[in-house]
This record gives sequence, C-alpha cells and structure tokens, in this order.
Amino acid sequence: MIGVERCSDAFLVDAKRYVAEPADDTTLVLRHAGGQRGKALLDLVRSGAGGGAEFVCAEVKKDQDRLAFAQAEFRRLGAQATPGAVRMLVAAYSGGIGELAGACAQLVSDVGTRISEDEVGRATEGRVETNAFKVADAATAGRAADALVLLRQALSTGTDPIPMLAALNMKVRGMARVYGASGPSGQIAKSLGMAPWQVERAQREVRGWREADLARCIDLAAETEWMLKGGTRDPEYALEKFLLFVARRGRDPQVGRR
Repeated sequence: MIGVERCSDAFLVDAKRYVAEPADDTTLVLRHAGGQRGKALLDLVRSGAGGGAEFVCAEVKKDQDRLAFAQAEFRRLGAQATPGAVRMLVAAYSGGIGELAGACAQLVSDVGTRISEDEVGRATEGRVETNAFKVADAATAGRAADALVLLRQALSTGTDPIPMLAALNMKVRGMARVYGASGPSGQIAKSLGMAPWQVERAQREVRGWREADLARCIDLAAETEWMLKGGTRDPEYALEKFLLFVARRGRDPQVGRR
C-alpha cells in the first residue's frame, strides 16, 4: 500500500483493526512518506502488534541514485540494459521510485532480458517528462491547456502538490514585483534585488494582467496553500483552479470575482 500519509480516515481505522488481528499467511505492506497523518497506525506497527516491523528506507532523490536503482532492478530481474536505455527510462519515469521499479519489470516482461534505447523509446513513446517549473512556465505563459495536462501528469506520477504550488507562487511573486515598473531592466533589477533576466521574464509574463486581478491572484495563492495543507478534501482540484486562474490571467469566471 503506497501513500499511507494520504489515505482516508476510514482506511486508517480499518488498517489499525487489521494490524491488531491480522489474517494468517498474509503480509500487509504499508508505505509512509512522512508527516503526521497516519502516525497512530505507524506507532501500532512499530509496537510489534500483529508481528509488525518497520523498515526505514532512505529517499532516492539524486539522478545518479535513480540510475543506480534502475540498474540494480534490471540485474535483479536477470536483464541487461544499455546505459542509454537506463537513462531514458529514468528520465521518463521521474515520479516515485515504485513507478520506476514497475516500469523496469514491465519492460523486461514485454521485451526480454536484452534492452536497448530503441525498446525504451517505444515503451515510453508519448510520455512527457514534467516538473513543477514546466507547469509554472506553461501557466504564466498563458497556455492553460498545456499547463493543465502537465499538472495532471505530474500529479499522476506522484509529484506532491506543495512543490507545484511553490514554483507557481515564485512566478506570481516575480510578476507582482515588476508590475508597473518602468525603466531599463538592469535598473529595475538592482532596485528589486533581482537579476536582469528575471525582471525581463517577469515583465513578459505579467503582460495582459490587470492590477486588481493580480492582487486577487496573490490572495488566491494564500488560500490555495491553506487548502493544500489540510483545508480541503480535494487539494488537487484546488491546485487546478489556481493554475487556471494564473493561465487565464485572472479571467477564469469559476475562480475569479466575475
């Protein structure tokens, strides 16, 4: 079970009951990525109830570590993949490590034990590598459809909504700082403590915005952060609404004040 920290209250209640009286010849695997939610269930497992045991796994973050993990998975499966094939697979599956492991297993099942870049290319065709900044770039450029597709793909691969919001907010704050500023970008950058290229980009992104809509965007950013940190049962929908508000420059009738 992946994502105990995101599970519903009903699941946590049922899981605690199961751990207290587990079924014979059954192993239940619970994965927790951190945070306070589900802590009572973790404490129950740590206590040894139902024969429970905790295994602490270091988070795999660096690209080099992900490459090493994928190579180890192929070795475990008795397969060989070229270095280029491994790099392509890691780039295509940039979400959770479980998804990458599943991709390795599926590739060996479909292709066999000799895997080249061509096989990986066919297996990952159409898959878009995404991250928080690509989502934010698409939104502030006004490409609402692209931003929404990238966001949903990032969320589907396990990306946490909070970093997505942080990247978007960084863009919005830059736009708000340069709004109405005039003069050479170097001069504005010096007065605002920004790099000239940051000023020029923010000035491009803020074109088409009205002051009242930009102010509403700042308020909505704080409201969305509250929702993502427990203020709503559907944080992904809250993030989508804010994303569309930004991409449509404050002219989303379902989010704005119109």
